[in-house]
Amino acid sequence: MVITKEETGKIKEHLLAQLENFPEDKRNQIKEQINSMTDEQVEAFIKQNELTHLGDQCIFCSIVANKTPSYKIAEDKNNIAILELNPLSKGHVLIIPKEHLDKIPESTKNLAQEISKKIQKKFNPNEIKIKELKIMNHALMEVVPFYGDETEKRQATGEELKALQEEILKVEEIEIEKKSEPGKEKVPILSPKIP
Repeated sequence: MVITKEETGKIKEHLLAQLENFPEDKRNQIKEQINSMTDEQVEAFIKQNELTHLGDQCIFCSIVANKTPSYKIAEDKNNIAILELNPLSKGHVLIIPKEHLDKIPESTKNLAQEISKKIQKKFNPNEIKIKELKIMNHALMEVVPFYGDETEKRQATGEELKALQEEILKVEEIEIEKKSEPGKEKVPILSPKIP
């Protein structure tokens, strides 16, 4: 298995995102180790720790199977949408096909468009870019809003991601309520009858 520079970057991001699981006094040392790893060292680390396939599953398959925690904001029968652990901006989302595919299916593109519209409506970015990625041979899509002040990716805290997840999901609930109200039939209230 040969991994690209982009894959190395994503793998390092995912490893860094797991730092919260380590004792606080070890985090800086581990962070330095991860950041100093070469592409070859990352690849060797993945093989050594069997991270390429967890029971024949890549990290994204592991997320789909709920074996690796994530912050899910949408799901359909073929895909899930999760918040990026190391976002470039608020609302940075990954759309992951539930099957380990090397080509993006149409359903994934459709969900990416839906997520893009939700983010546009909720956060009003200047622009949203949608791009196809392939990491660990798993095709996925990335939805990235741009507000004009983006400089580099940063590691988001679990609290930030949970709050953002709730904020995005709250929008859906409001939209569902609005859709059901106009067609809502009023049920007549009958006065009680005395026998």
